[in-house]
Amino acid sequence: MSIVTLETAAPGAVFDFLETTVSRRGPEHWRWKYQLDRGLPGRAFYHAASDGTVGGFVGLLPTTLHAGTTTARAAWFVDWATRPGDGSVGIGVGLLRRAEAATDVLLTLQGSADTRAILPKLRWQSTDTPATWVRRLSAKSLVERGPLRASALRVPARVAGRIVERFSRVTRPESGDLALEEVERFAPSYDAVWERRRVEFAPLMERSSAQLNFMCADYPGGGYRCLLVRDRDEIAGHVVLRVDENGGSRRGRIIDALWERARAGAAEWLVHSATWLLQECGVDYIECTASTDDLQQALRACRFRRRHAVPVWYHRLPAGVPTPDTWFITYLDCDRAYR
Repeated sequence: MSIVTLETAAPGAVFDFLETTVSRRGPEHWRWKYQLDRGLPGRAFYHAASDGTVGGFVGLLPTTLHAGTTTARAAWFVDWATRPGDGSVGIGVGLLRRAEAATDVLLTLQGSADTRAILPKLRWQSTDTPATWVRRLSAKSLVERGPLRASALRVPARVAGRIVERFSRVTRPESGDLALEEVERFAPSYDAVWERRRVEFAPLMERSSAQLNFMCADYPGGGYRCLLVRDRDEIAGHVVLRVDENGGSRRGRIIDALWERARAGAAEWLVHSATWLLQECGVDYIECTASTDDLQQALRACRFRRRHAVPVWYHRLPAGVPTPDTWFITYLDCDRAYR
């Protein structure tokens, strides 16, 4: 029995395990997610028994943590799963230890009940600073939730919701120096903007053109909209949006955003503009994950409401790296769509 690095030539049993035990995503998804055929360092590990049986799996989404003048290799662990049966706990812990050894900072978001139960025993810590914020737009989203979904009040509630919907619509942002420009992908020239914003927003994870394109533009399932933030003739930042279906509703998400942080009103304008764009796509509600005061204040000003915390679990931190409760974290760091 051994822990093996995932490669293109891995046995079919590994991908069968992923499809049956982790998530049915198809081969294209796994090739993209773990960058197979790219000749990059291993991004995932699996447990192989002597008879070829796959006993477990753990994947990594590597990035770089920027904290002032300090940088550290970081990775979010995903797809951590074991085959039920004797020895599964030991296999799971062994895979996690292998993942820990592959990077300087290993993290994960939320986690299943089993994950949340075992990580503290392995001396992992968590912070609840990031939170998901929600703005509801449609009549269905405004009134048909919770007990009303199966209630006799559903029809009158929808009528009332249509009235409320008229007064809750997002107005189009005023035109001015700031504007959004949609692009298919981020050009390498955007990296000069990233270098400026990185200093302002640290500590945060990598948001270079290559990382943004991998996470969003190259995602096999599509659905992401990449936009540049323009301040007159200069590019000042970016915003990434996504629309998908969730539980019978059309969901919009503000995935990520960077802007000139010292510019008064820029964060609020950006959230307002993103919210209006998603509304024009016909979404029922909009979500955004935020961890810092300026983005949360902008969300509150645009009538978003804090819904729940998004716990960040971490194992160890190198010297000079602040704890995750100080980091700039958005959906880009924890979006389940590409996990």
